[in-house]
Order: sequence, then C-alpha cells, then structure tokens
Amino acid sequence: MRRSMRKILKDASSLLWQDIKVLWIPIMVIAFYYTVGRRFLYSMCPVVSITGFPCPGCGLTRAGFALLRLDFARAFEIHPMIYPIAVFIMVFFLYRYILKRNTKVLSKWLLGIFLAMIVLYIYRMIRYFPGEPPMSYYYNALIPFLRR
Repeated sequence: MRRSMRKILKDASSLLWQDIKVLWIPIMVIAFYYTVGRRFLYSMCPVVSITGFPCPGCGLTRAGFALLRLDFARAFEIHPMIYPIAVFIMVFFLYRYILKRNTKVLSKWLLGIFLAMIVLYIYRMIRYFPGEPPMSYYYNALIPFLRR
C-alpha cells in the first residue's frame, strides 16, 4: 500500500516529535551549554576552550552555515567533511522518518566519516596549524591560562 505525501509527512513529524520527547534532556543540556557558552567562552568547542587546540570537528558549524547560504566553496574551505556529514544527515532522515527503516545500517557510514575526519585533522594540523581559523591556537584557553 502506497502512502500519500500527506500521510508520509504526518508520520514523519509524529516520529520526529516522539524522538524529541525522548531526547529532551540532552537537547536542553545542549541549549544551556550553547546559551552559556556564547556568553562566556571564546569558542563553543569544549576542546578549544580547554586546551586551545582545534579538534577534528572545529569549523563544522561555520561550514554548515556556509552550506545553508549556498556558499559551497567557502563551506569546503572551512571544513571539507561538511559534505559527507550533510549527506549522512539527509540519508539518516530519509531512513528514519520517511522510509521508517532501521538506522543501524548507517553506523558503518558514521564510522567511515569519523575516520576520515581524523585523517583530515592530522593532515590539517601538519599542513595549516597554527594558521587561520579553524586551525588556529587559542592562547587564553583554560589549560594555558592555568599554566601561567
């Protein structure tokens, strides 16, 4: 039996709402961290705020916003892994909310993306660190601050 587009969207929104209800505590923690972090921290990245060094994911938020503005070249320049991550998110939403399939099959994709991010991070640290953001060092991070 084929579902209508209206039924698909109704089912998808219902399932998304159920997921939000289940994950409300982590969502609130992230919202609190974001609110407090924007006010008091140099960077939203806890690794940068504590160590001063960029993490493998540094720049993904900026790259994501560049992608949403359709500035594809800038998104790639900031963090090339934004494209595999964006594809993964779209496939995840398709599997979870539209097709209603098990998303565990996507774990290999996620592992591959994670490993590629580590390899890219090592390359960028060797090639570009310390340079322009996101591959820059923050001297006022917690650990360097406590050392002084």
